[in-house]
Amino acid sequence: MTAVIGMLFTLQLIRRLRQFTAPLLKATERVQSGDLSVRLPVAGNDEFSAIATHFNAMTEALDETQRSQASLRRTLETRVNNLVAATTAELHHLSRLGTFIQACATQEEAATVISSIAPTLFPDGGSVALLAESRNLLEPYVHWGDAPAPAPWQPSTCWASRLGGPHSASVENHAPRCAHDHTTGATFCLPLSAQGETLGVLSIHTPDRRALDEKEELARRFADRLSIALANLRLQETLRHQSVRDPLTGLFNRRYIEETGARELARAQRQDQPVSALMLDIDHFKQFNDVHGHAVGDAVLRRLGSVLTHQFREEDIACRYGGEEFLVLLPGCAPSMAMERAESLREAVGHLLVAAPDTQGLTVTVSVGAASTAQGSGALAELISCADQALYAAKRAGRDCVKLYGES
Repeated sequence: MTAVIGMLFTLQLIRRLRQFTAPLLKATERVQSGDLSVRLPVAGNDEFSAIATHFNAMTEALDETQRSQASLRRTLETRVNNLVAATTAELHHLSRLGTFIQACATQEEAATVISSIAPTLFPDGGSVALLAESRNLLEPYVHWGDAPAPAPWQPSTCWASRLGGPHSASVENHAPRCAHDHTTGATFCLPLSAQGETLGVLSIHTPDRRALDEKEELARRFADRLSIALANLRLQETLRHQSVRDPLTGLFNRRYIEETGARELARAQRQDQPVSALMLDIDHFKQFNDVHGHAVGDAVLRRLGSVLTHQFREEDIACRYGGEEFLVLLPGCAPSMAMERAESLREAVGHLLVAAPDTQGLTVTVSVGAASTAQGSGALAELISCADQALYAAKRAGRDCVKLYGES
């Protein structure tokens, strides 16, 4: 009887084992294939049920881990894609900045370009200040955003200028704030320099330090592009200035008057307005050089250039025509008015006193010839020739006087 009971128990155990191992084998195969949703049935309180419970708990934990990893992967992919898209957009705007500024002819045009592109990179605001020719003042150049427009300020009031490198200030980093900065958030100041020359300061504003950290590297790249572009533009303006200006007197040169004079005459003709010309020559200029030296002669030319700059209107064109000869074009000026202007110039020059060794000062006089398109001179070369003839008439009359073309 005992043997029969033992045999029946053994058969029951074998049947229960087979009932458990078959689903377990299939479940493990599904787990191996990546299906973590499989679960074993739990029936009873025996050891097999305990194993099934632990198996289900294991697959559930693995399934949860897999879902978490997938969610994390999607989040990282989204952030990377957003970062790539933002970086691509920033590089695009930086490239556009360089392209457009290189095509600008003046700093005023460049300021328009910067004020259009900078807000796309730094929407919270910023400004650019350029160092004045005096080198002791930074003047506002471009400003955008909600930050208050800066007033002119001295380099010593900016920590970036004093330290010679970037400076950030915010509530979080407890750094001193530049005296020129009147914002309450975070500010990043970077000196603008190129080819060893300081050009100015770029200031970027953000609400807090965290936002500033995200923009610092972009601000550095922006400053680098801006510095090179502004340096090239300043060099172009310098070369352009040198090509049309006389270096000694600061007046326009003969090349400029020949290029622009014809346009002035054409414009005056369309507007039915006269244009007058004054040709003047320094009396006995050779004596200044021969007796007192070329340094004194140069001083005379510079002083006369200064008088011409202040004596005429902004729309008038004064140039050093050659040697000691000067030419002034007077748009919209009739012959009688031209004579009055010439006489006023002659008197102003007569009050000059030029310092020279072994003298109490040298006086300067000029002879002036005037001509006008109202007298029939339609072309620039013809108008200049008539003024030149009037000049020689003034010299024949004894110098230090004014003569109008066609009058004895």
